[in-house]
Order: sequence, then C-alpha cells, then structure tokens
Amino acid sequence: MRSFDYSVEFFRERHKLVLLFSIPFFFALLIPMLVSAPTFISLGGVFLRTGSIPELNFFQVGITIVAYLVSLFIISDSIVNINLLIKSKKTMTKVGSEVVKAMGTYAVTIFLIYTLSVLLMLVLQLLTFDFAYRGIVLPIASMALGIVLFFVPPAVVIDGMKPWHAIHSSAAMAVKKLPHLLFWTVLGAFAITVAEFVFLFLPYPFGVYLTMLFNSVVVIPFLLIYQTFIYMKKYPLAH
Repeated sequence: MRSFDYSVEFFRERHKLVLLFSIPFFFALLIPMLVSAPTFISLGGVFLRTGSIPELNFFQVGITIVAYLVSLFIISDSIVNINLLIKSKKTMTKVGSEVVKAMGTYAVTIFLIYTLSVLLMLVLQLLTFDFAYRGIVLPIASMALGIVLFFVPPAVVIDGMKPWHAIHSSAAMAVKKLPHLLFWTVLGAFAITVAEFVFLFLPYPFGVYLTMLFNSVVVIPFLLIYQTFIYMKKYPLAH
C-alpha cells in the first residue's frame, strides 16, 4: 500500500497547508444546519431528510437548494486546493499562474458533476418513495454512482480533464483499482466511526460539532489525499 504510505507522509509534511484548505469543509457542513432545511446529523455529517421535502413550502425549498449549492461549491473548491498541493509536489512542478487561474474552472467542473449526481439521487429517492424495494435500490444506486465518480476530482485537477472525460476516466480507474477503493472505503468508515464514538461522550451539542470539525480537518482531507495518490499510481514516476 505505497499510496497509503505516501499519503501519510504528505499529510505530515504539508499538514499546515492541508489544515488551512480544509477549514472550509467545516463551514460547508454547517451551512445546511443554519437554514430551515430538513436535515439530521449522523457520523459527523449533515444529511437531508428527503421524506420531509413534500412538507416544505416554496420558500423553504428555495433556501434549502441555495444552502446545499453553496455548501457543495465550497466543498468542490477545497477539494481542488488540496489536489493542487499534491500536484505541485508529486509532479515536481510549480503551480504556475495559469494553474491558479484554472482553479475556478476546476472547482466549477467538480461542482457541476457533483450537483448532477446529487440531483440524480434526489430524483431517484423521490421516484421510489413508495417503492417496496426502495431500501435495496437506493443503496445500490448510490454505491454504483460513488464508484463511477470516485476519481473525478484528481482526473479534473491532476489531468485537467473535461467533465465527460473525467467521469469516463474515473469509472475506468475505479474498476482497475477496486481493491484500493474498497480499502479506502473501509478506512474512511472506520475513522469516522471512531471519531463519532470518542466524541460521543462529550456534552451535546459540543461533541457533535467537534466530531464535524475533526472529520473536516483530519479525516476528509486525508481521504482526499489518499484518493489522489491512488489515482496517481497510473504514472510510473508516482510509484
């Protein structure tokens, strides 16, 4: 697992910059909680209660949509920043002004892809609202979509791919690196669960927010770094 070792080394060497670029993740998780959206907190994250959507009025739906779009764009921008840190080190190149200018383009590309995926899952949840096998269909669909889009961020930032090419490359890479992807998933689930368990003993809501903060500045950025290093195994010089 050289990718994992490289990720630990990179996180240790660049932890200050990683921390700086990861703080927005925390605010991105907070935004949906600050509006009257039907959300709930679980494992240090904020999730939407799709079953409560029909109960919202037009204004509440609008506010919820805006909040989630802003949150998603902040997440996309932070993902780009962390990937650029990796790109500047592992490709042994300096992030020039043209790359800095392209940061906005990268963020918009990832934002659009993620937005479409969220909308797709939302539509599927609403269409299967009364479906008997909803509990089986939705997890399978979500897992399949997650696998297809797993390597989209590094495909966009590291290789500068356009949306469709990034999705195609991500899907192909996910199939080739499926064992790494599974290990990444298990590692992420374990880290988030441990954080939830540790901070569970703290007073509410302090423990909840501390869990979100820890996930935002440690767990999420490390998983992103590991994700990108797995992707970069496609390059001989990255080994």
